[in-house]
Amino acid sequence: MNAGSKTLLDGTVKEWNTFAVLRDKMTAVANEVATITRRLIQEDLAYLKTQNIEVDFDDPLGMKILGGVIRVEPVVETAFPNVKASVVLKCGETNRAILINSNGAISAGGVVMTYDALKKAIPDPFANNAADFVRDAFLFVARSGKDAAK
Repeated sequence: MNAGSKTLLDGTVKEWNTFAVLRDKMTAVANEVATITRRLIQEDLAYLKTQNIEVDFDDPLGMKILGGVIRVEPVVETAFPNVKASVVLKCGETNRAILINSNGAISAGGVVMTYDALKKAIPDPFANNAADFVRDAFLFVARSGKDAAK
């Protein structure tokens, strides 16, 4: 192998390693943001339970409101050399997405914060966005009378 070939392949390997590190980092961040979001939704559902609303929130992966399943799923899309991450919130036709940028910025409902700031203390607008999703999910299930698990 000549020096030019080796340099070319070394550059490709370096790009791949950078991509792999970013992919792993974004996956970890998306999982952590999903965990934080699930915890906030559990708190919102606990409050609704005190108001005699039919909810199930003991299992963060099996939360329900009026029988409608609430899903909070980290999503990482990779197509070398790009990595896109988000957390998708769903309940029936109620959908939200929390966007996660590779620079550590997180956008939830138009509010932008850093991942480090979110880990230290949950900003009120982030918590309000989760409550807004729970409200919309409740209204969807209540109005449609449909099983929102679909």
